Amino acid sequence: MASFNKIILMGNLTRDPDVRATGTTGMKVARLGLAVNERRRDRNGQIQEFPVFVDVDAWDKLAELCGQYLSKGRSILVEGRLQMDSWEKDGIRHQKLKVRASTIKFLPQGDRLGGGPMQRPQEAEPPASANALESDPDDIPF
Repeated sequence: MASFNKIILMGNLTRDPDVRATGTTGMKVARLGLAVNERRRDRNGQIQEFPVFVDVDAWDKLAELCGQYLSKGRSILVEGRLQMDSWEKDGIRHQKLKVRASTIKFLPQGDRLGGGPMQRPQEAEPPASANALESDPDDIPF
């Protein structure tokens, strides 16, 4: 049986990255909220935007760079794979589909999707080598 798991999304961050260290290994993980707008015509022919909200996890060095250079509203392009997160709380099993990023491209500040220019003069641009850093999913300890 063949399978293929790859996703590419481009959108705007809905919040600042939440960077934490895992309890067992101390490896960094950045939790990102991404809004991707879908445009389609309604029954009256008017173009409507329907946002899709996606949770994205970045690991290790990629997580550190996200925490350092990204903030709410920033446009990014994410390549990764879908991953099912599951946990139990109060005896109830929960599941959530999210994206595990392998590459995140920090888009230029003026390229904010779906809106006007986004300028933050105090915010430095990441070095070119960090702009599309990749992480190896095989390096993750679980």
